[in-house]
Amino acid sequence: MFKIKRLTAKDYEFAVDLANTMDWNMAAEDFEFMASLEPEGCFLLVEGSKRLGIATCISYGKVGWFGNLIVTPDYRNRGGGSALVNHALAYLNGKGVETVGLYAYSNLVDFYESLGFKQDEDFSVLHSERVISVSANVLPMMQKRQFPAINKLDSQCFGGDRKRLLESIILDEGNVSYCISEGRKTVGYVAATVYDKMAWIGPLVCQDQRQDDALLLVRAVLAKLDGKSVYTVVSKKDTLLIDAFSFFGFTEEFSVSRMFHGKPVGKNCIYIAESLERG
Repeated sequence: MFKIKRLTAKDYEFAVDLANTMDWNMAAEDFEFMASLEPEGCFLLVEGSKRLGIATCISYGKVGWFGNLIVTPDYRNRGGGSALVNHALAYLNGKGVETVGLYAYSNLVDFYESLGFKQDEDFSVLHSERVISVSANVLPMMQKRQFPAINKLDSQCFGGDRKRLLESIILDEGNVSYCISEGRKTVGYVAATVYDKMAWIGPLVCQDQRQDDALLLVRAVLAKLDGKSVYTVVSKKDTLLIDAFSFFGFTEEFSVSRMFHGKPVGKNCIYIAESLERG
């Protein structure tokens, strides 16, 4: 009989090995980061002493996000994945979450629909093996004093309060972040998580109809990522952003469907995901 426990540090090696059977390129630090943001939101599927699967989730007030679902191949299609999803939904609902989002691979859309999720829109996972010399206008790097305005804009767009997540990215000196303001009002921002040889662009949030500002932000952050392997996740409806990334050498690796359990959020803005597992 399946049971679900909290994923702890002693399980990280198992989680990494299992995740990387799907070529997710994860490390123990990824699960440590998730646990630092949502200590009770990382789950381990077991049967007796056997560890069989993992899943993670995070709460942002009335909005939550689900990700990193994987079950060992020999135990798939036996109900373990559904048990992990339903356990996460119950956990998030218990924290006051009203809407849970996720990014689904195409082969899992029907599975999530069977659990009450509904498709919203499609996103492209874009990748450049090596970013080469992007010129950009000089934009102000984000300062700590600007964070309340940035968090306000993000909350208005995303529908939930991602303060913990944004602080962990934006206030990290090794990362890159820019914003565009008009007077005291922030109209757009972008952040990138930077590693030794690669980087992930996201989140980006801009007010609707501010495509020019979104492009300025993208160019500014790419100019700081010269020579790195870079990933990002962009809505397919934002064709100007898709075209811009294509111009800079990005290609689509695969696509995912954004799905919601509850009322859809993240509308009426220009949006690049922070990650597949956290929204």
